[in-house]
Amino acid sequence: MRGPMDRRFGMRGPEDKFNERVQQLSGPTFDIPAVPMAEKKFNGRNRLYIAIAWRNCQIFLNKEKNFGFIKMDYHSNAEKAKRELDGTVLKSRNLKIRFAPNSATIKVKNLTPYVSNELLHYAFSVFGEIEKATVTVDERGKPTGEGIIDFTRKGSALHAIRKCAEGCYFLTGSLRPVIVESFEIVDDIDGYPDKNLPKKSPDYHKEREVGPRFASPVLLKTNTACGGSNCTDLHSQKEEALKKELELEKEKLEAQMEYAKYEHETEVLRDQLRARELDKERQKREWEMKERQVEEERLRTEEQMRRTQEEMESRILQQQEELRRRQQENNLFMQAHNLDSMLEQQEQAYDQPSGGYSHYDNGPMDPKSFMSSYERHNTRYEARDNTGPRAGSANLGNRGHWNY
Repeated sequence: MRGPMDRRFGMRGPEDKFNERVQQLSGPTFDIPAVPMAEKKFNGRNRLYIAIAWRNCQIFLNKEKNFGFIKMDYHSNAEKAKRELDGTVLKSRNLKIRFAPNSATIKVKNLTPYVSNELLHYAFSVFGEIEKATVTVDERGKPTGEGIIDFTRKGSALHAIRKCAEGCYFLTGSLRPVIVESFEIVDDIDGYPDKNLPKKSPDYHKEREVGPRFASPVLLKTNTACGGSNCTDLHSQKEEALKKELELEKEKLEAQMEYAKYEHETEVLRDQLRARELDKERQKREWEMKERQVEEERLRTEEQMRRTQEEMESRILQQQEELRRRQQENNLFMQAHNLDSMLEQQEQAYDQPSGGYSHYDNGPMDPKSFMSSYERHNTRYEARDNTGPRAGSANLGNRGHWNY
């Protein structure tokens, strides 16, 4: 178990590593590499149990002296040692040799027809190193839905049993969880030899008094001898009927699980669709908001441009009015200047003696000379207005000035 301190600092425990290995197996299993079927040296099936048996003892309590285990390199050598040494006398005692039970072997049930040796080895390799993994078949070569797995260590087998009992472990896309249980291989090909029988037992002598025989006609008529055969047939029929019923129940359960899976996937799709609809509505609202913002920005820009244009037009109109006013002032100024020039000429004509010539008779004057003369005469006119030596000149001076 991982403590809160491990979770706080992100430390990974064995359970996290195991779940990560299981996640790596959850992909497609179309191309699984072949598993070598060669026998490994010193595997669990090559271990022999050796005991020294006494005639008057059937249970061995002294484990340190009365038995031992020997692991051979290959199974053929273990069989040879068992065949040659079983029953031999060692120090006036008989040796009893049997294949030792392998506690690292498990039996896997409820397999689908599409589980092979390679897939079984691949699926259970997350629990530990595997020596051998096989799917059992019937006499026609069809899988029986069961398999045998030999682990290298007993802890791996116990781990597989515990994890598959706590949760549902699926090997294929079908919702059929595997059932894992411990399995002891009965690998005694010698059977039950006559030397192992308790020959001093009274029952032994009672059973062995009569040899093999067929039933007599008298027994056949009474139908008592064949009663056991009929019971055996009835047992077989009921067993077959029970197997068929179990198969139907299993198919029914698988159909219910498939329907539940379909309902779950449908609900997930509905949730995703609702989430998509909500996201669509959210995006629509955001788009409408952005569209309103763009429209408001466009209206503000147009209003600003309109105001700017109106200001420019107003400024242009003001400039045009100012220009027109200045033109009018210039025109008035020129008219006043021409009038002053005419008055000055008339005044000069009055001031000069008769028969004299004015300097205007010599030709047109230069503009600068004209302006200087205008300023000089203007000053003189102002002086005349102030002093007023002559009444006629005062009246003429008043006529030559324009007030603006």
